Amino acid sequence: MYRDRLNSLLETLSPETSRRVRSNCWQLVWIVLLLVIGTAVGVYAASGDPEWGGTDPKNISYSKMNRAWQPAIATGSSGRVLVAWSDQDSASAPRDIYACLSNDNGRTWSAPEVISGTAQQSALPHACVVGNQAFVSWVDQLTVGGQNVAIYEVEVGTGVAHHIPSPTTLGSTWPRLAAGPEELHVVFNAGANILHAKRLLMATAWPTATAIYTSTATLGPWFPALSVGSSGEMLHVVWQEKNFNLDDWTIEWTIMYGRGEVTETEVNWTPPHMLSTGNTELVYPAIAADSRGNLHVVCGEVVGAGGLKDQDQYVRYTRYDVTSSQWISPAIRIDDVPVRVNQDNPTYTAPSLTLFEKDDQVEVCVAWHGFRAGGLALAEDVLLSCSEDGGESWSAPQNVSHSGDSDEISVSPSIAFDTSGRLHSVWQEHKADMGGSVIDNYQIFYSGALKRMFLPLVARNWG
Repeated sequence: MYRDRLNSLLETLSPETSRRVRSNCWQLVWIVLLLVIGTAVGVYAASGDPEWGGTDPKNISYSKMNRAWQPAIATGSSGRVLVAWSDQDSASAPRDIYACLSNDNGRTWSAPEVISGTAQQSALPHACVVGNQAFVSWVDQLTVGGQNVAIYEVEVGTGVAHHIPSPTTLGSTWPRLAAGPEELHVVFNAGANILHAKRLLMATAWPTATAIYTSTATLGPWFPALSVGSSGEMLHVVWQEKNFNLDDWTIEWTIMYGRGEVTETEVNWTPPHMLSTGNTELVYPAIAADSRGNLHVVCGEVVGAGGLKDQDQYVRYTRYDVTSSQWISPAIRIDDVPVRVNQDNPTYTAPSLTLFEKDDQVEVCVAWHGFRAGGLALAEDVLLSCSEDGGESWSAPQNVSHSGDSDEISVSPSIAFDTSGRLHSVWQEHKADMGGSVIDNYQIFYSGALKRMFLPLVARNWG
């Protein structure tokens, strides 16, 4: 009705005046729409993040003891999706690494099977798929969450675990795999060192890992993450360091980056580059390299004093821009609205990072967990934000785990794009009907995008 009246009024004006009025009217419409969108983002931040449009969350672990932990996901061609996690078959059995496969983009899954086959407690798996081969790495511990004693890798379907020798006694570490066209790589930390080893995809034995960096930080380097360039000729590693300052009794947290050029016989590593440093806790970095040579890095950030559930946590993002040969500084917060994390394990929001490329577009997605301060429930959700322009701007977070304001706890997400651009996600979830400890009792849940990811509502860009 109002549109008809407006058109009748415009017909009484001169053509030039009518054109200007129409233009101004549409500008006003766009301003109103932008205000509505901005208001919607504020409402989401205050009353809960909107659910993403993926498939309904599905239990894929079927853990007998409700003790499925630490999921990791990887994708390959022809609809193949691999998920690995740590689980326990009975109260008297050691923890093992389990895996299941989907060959139809997550619609159906194989039954979970043990792939570790070692006598110790197996934890912290990481997954990698290349061609028709699927690999998982993990660390063996003397007791659950205790001293790490050995690192292993297995090709799924072979049933044979391969030890990756370390020249130094292991500390708190999480081995990460990545593959080039012909080789499989692993990185981990031990003592003051970041270590690397590689083998041919068709081989089985691993050489003793070699130190690619020795830290002088008093509390050492932790949790390296690895990405391989598209040609397989360049390796990219990020890790965190902690240095205790005796002068003022503070801890300085640093995110480091290292690069190695792969040759037929060795990897030539350049001196590492410091991405960030300061008294703010920066933890669990992740890295992905696109085919243009740009690097995308995220990490967790913890701000404030007091217990963990009273501290604000964010996800920070930075990018190496190959055109300018520079790192974008400072790193931005993907979401300005913080999350908080309970004091139960895991105590930090460790982000998971993946990217997809098609034509000239690079889409980057990040998932993390936490609950919003002031919400109806103090239970973590899995949140997701994506950038459709290679990290220039980011969508408002969406709730992948569909938990909302319930008491269901969703933590430790892992995400991966497949070759068609669909996003796949897994996480560790405690349901109210499980009962028991919220530290121990979990299943692994999966949700996948119904189509290629596009998340609206741009939330943040570079200023």
